[in-house]
Amino acid sequence: MKTISDMRKSQTKKDFIVDKLMKSNGIYCLVARPKVGKSLLALQLANAVATGNNFLGFETNSSPVLYISTEMDSTQILNRIETMKLEFNDNNFFLKEQEINERKLNLMDLQLDFQDFSINYKGRLVIIDMFSGIDTNSGYDLNNYQDIGQHVIPEFRELCKRYNFTILLIHHLNKNNTSLGSTAIDGSVDGIIALKVDSNIKNKIIFKYESRDYEGIDLILKRDDNLNFQVSELECDDLNYNILTFLNYAIKQKDFVFTVSEITSKLNLQITPSVFGKMLKNNMTNLEKEGLKITLKRTRTERIYQAHYEEPMSDYDE
Repeated sequence: MKTISDMRKSQTKKDFIVDKLMKSNGIYCLVARPKVGKSLLALQLANAVATGNNFLGFETNSSPVLYISTEMDSTQILNRIETMKLEFNDNNFFLKEQEINERKLNLMDLQLDFQDFSINYKGRLVIIDMFSGIDTNSGYDLNNYQDIGQHVIPEFRELCKRYNFTILLIHHLNKNNTSLGSTAIDGSVDGIIALKVDSNIKNKIIFKYESRDYEGIDLILKRDDNLNFQVSELECDDLNYNILTFLNYAIKQKDFVFTVSEITSKLNLQITPSVFGKMLKNNMTNLEKEGLKITLKRTRTERIYQAHYEEPMSDYDE
């Protein structure tokens, strides 16, 4: 048994890899459709942790990173590192790549690398790119709920405990924008980072995070000239498709009360409520120019908006 004092004494000051995103000794999954930028974001995360810099605005706990690649070779990865101008060195970044004649990387064969990385380099983050390229020696079926939930993920979790590191698995989304294979993947890991292209927001990517330990996070990202992701402030120069849909609804209703969750569902907007809420906030001035005034009333449990529409005056009315 432990008292509160015992718990506080044993508590580490920074028990995380990335604050509010990845805890120590956890297992996480980064998912997206092909060509969205999973590996780019993973390398950017690796660079932030390796150098102790912030990742998308979140504090990191500096540590060497082991990057296990089952698809890209060292030449391809080095090209990306140079394009992205990442700051790796011989002490903070290590690569394990799949040999040309290997069908998959064998998890058992990686044990010596894990041990060396953990003991000799004190590394605390392992990124596996891709999850499907690892052979766990158990003949598991990616689509089998029991295989994934009772055998595969627990095997990775045991590695986290044994070697005192956190694992990020990179994986694909299917056509329905859910993790490829069994739903046990989502339910067994400590957190899911999903990257999705939003057709309603030009050149932007939705970063959606869900976890059992931290609050959910929705961000809109854009890539700079070096292919690094940055958190994007929503532009309000032109009304977005979702905002236009909302404005057309408001014109018909004239006066109404709503929450962002209700209106997102009612109008079948292809965007999350939290992102629409940010979009609404950034477009208040434009909406007022179009005749729609919105006021916010906060309660203990939710944010309630009051909308009032009046036909705007144009130049020829004056």
